[in-house]
Amino acid sequence: MHKIIQHFVQSPVIPVLTLNEINSSLKVAEVLITEGLTNLEITLRTPNALKCIEAIAKEFPQANVGAGTIVRKEQLQQIKDVGCTFAVSPGFTKTLVTEAKKIDMPYLPGASTPSEIIELLELGVTFQKFFHAGNSGGYKMLQAYANIFSDVKFCPTGGIGAMDFTDYLKLDNVLCLGGSWMVPNKDVENGNYDKIKSAAAMIMSAIKT
Repeated sequence: MHKIIQHFVQSPVIPVLTLNEINSSLKVAEVLITEGLTNLEITLRTPNALKCIEAIAKEFPQANVGAGTIVRKEQLQQIKDVGCTFAVSPGFTKTLVTEAKKIDMPYLPGASTPSEIIELLELGVTFQKFFHAGNSGGYKMLQAYANIFSDVKFCPTGGIGAMDFTDYLKLDNVLCLGGSWMVPNKDVENGNYDKIKSAAAMIMSAIKT
C-alpha cells in the first residue's frame, strides 16, 4: 500500500462510485478528475462494474482507480486485470490480505472494532478502512483510537457527508476518506454532471482552506 499512499495524501477525498454504464461512467470520472478528485473507488455492485473500471482506467491513466466491495479473493486478480491500482473491502479476512500481497495489489481492508484493528496489525496492515464510520462512532471514535493505535492510519467511509467530512480530515490518524455524497446515483442516472462538478469543487475548496 505504501506505493500509492502519496496519491491519497494529495487528494484525500475518494468518491465511492456505483456505475453500470460506460459512457456516463467516463463522464462522471472526467468531471471528478478535472476538479481534482483523482482517486476513485468503483464498487463491484453492478453487472458492468468491471467494464466501467477498465474504461476509466484506460481513458484516465493519470487517475488512481480502485475497486470497492471486494469480498472474494478472485476479485483481486479480476480488478488488477482491468487496470485497478488499489482494492477496498468493507471488512477483511486473512485470505484476502494474503492474496493481495501475493499479487502485489495495494489493499485497504475494513475494520471498526479494536479487535479487528489489532488483527489487521498482526497481519502487518497499518493503513485500514474504518467502516461503517457513521455507525461506529464517527470521527470521535477515530479520535479515541489515535491514543490507542498510534501506528495506524485510517480511511473512514460510510455515513460521511458534506457537513462533516472536514471534521474527519482534521484528525492526524485520518489519511483520507471515502464517500458517495458528491455523486448521488440519481445524478449519475440523470446526467446531472453540473451538480457533480459543483459538489467536487466545493470539496476541493474546503480541502485547500
